[in-house]
Amino acid sequence: MERCADIRRALNKKCAALGIPSNGIFELTPRCNLRCKMCYVRLDPDQMAPIGRERTAQEWLDMGRQVRDAGTVFLLLTGGEPTLRADFCEIFEGLEELGFSIAINTNGTNLTPQIRQLWHRLPPLQVNITLYGTCREDYDALCGNPGAFDAVVDALDWLKQEGILVHLNTTMVPTNVHKFLDVEQFAKERDLELRLTSYCFPPNRCDHGCFERLSPEQAAELIVQDTYYREGPEAIKAKSRDLDIAPTPRTCDLDNGEPMQCLAGRSQYWITWHGNMSPCAMIIDPSVQVHPFQDGFETAWEQLKEACRPIRLCPDCVNCPEQRSCMNCAAVTFAETGRFDGKPEYMCQLNSSYRKTLQELAKSL
Repeated sequence: MERCADIRRALNKKCAALGIPSNGIFELTPRCNLRCKMCYVRLDPDQMAPIGRERTAQEWLDMGRQVRDAGTVFLLLTGGEPTLRADFCEIFEGLEELGFSIAINTNGTNLTPQIRQLWHRLPPLQVNITLYGTCREDYDALCGNPGAFDAVVDALDWLKQEGILVHLNTTMVPTNVHKFLDVEQFAKERDLELRLTSYCFPPNRCDHGCFERLSPEQAAELIVQDTYYREGPEAIKAKSRDLDIAPTPRTCDLDNGEPMQCLAGRSQYWITWHGNMSPCAMIIDPSVQVHPFQDGFETAWEQLKEACRPIRLCPDCVNCPEQRSCMNCAAVTFAETGRFDGKPEYMCQLNSSYRKTLQELAKSL
């Protein structure tokens, strides 16, 4: 699998240089059966109606043919909770038949008998399950659904039995941050890869009235703790030494800020449940939103690439002495400031706290 990941990274890098859309995300729905306090996308049907409509299964399959012909190889199906769609199996099987390498983002609570029968016959490349805690009480506190935990455990057991690759994701917020080590242990006992996130995007795409996230200092401390737990003291020392390496000074051509550095808008795109396409989920600026269902994917992709080219990030970041460890990107900047060249103070504080916490831990080891 490590070799496959290396090949995929190399392919995506090459496609980004050539402007080929090798990576696609189909956001099938914003609906979800959980009500997580840090969610940035979930909408109820009455909230969806003023915005648009979910695209039909046939529309997604037609779009699948278009993106395949344009060069897409890797396809992620996400939501909301994509398995809530009554036609999820129809969409998945149709896209599988088109030859995509398909991954699924799911909360793991709705693997119906129909989905299990389908995945037994046509397993996805990978299933990414978000884990919010390690007991019913955790799921009640954060997601408002205590029974969801039992369903997740059952899904994990079934997926392992089927030999389907599973990755766990988890997001830490004030409600569940005290369960950090429990979640790590849960994944370790089941021999599952876990990706921990301590940064939460502001809820710019929805408003459910209960949003929460860690302070920059808390988020930074958790990143360091996670590194120590997974990689040990030598990794902490090595990362601390890396902080002492001065960034390479950049000059006039970057006076207006760096362009986007990730795959978004170069070899990756995100198509929302109601049909807009953007570089990624959190870049919702109308200036970089195009309409593939209306104009056709090929035309929309060219429009998206063109719209992303002039994007420049905060000029202050170009020669920031702490840039080496900063996790800022165009999506974070836009989500935090409402513009691409704004200065995301939350991320600046997170990065400074991370460096301080990392160096202090390294000295104590």
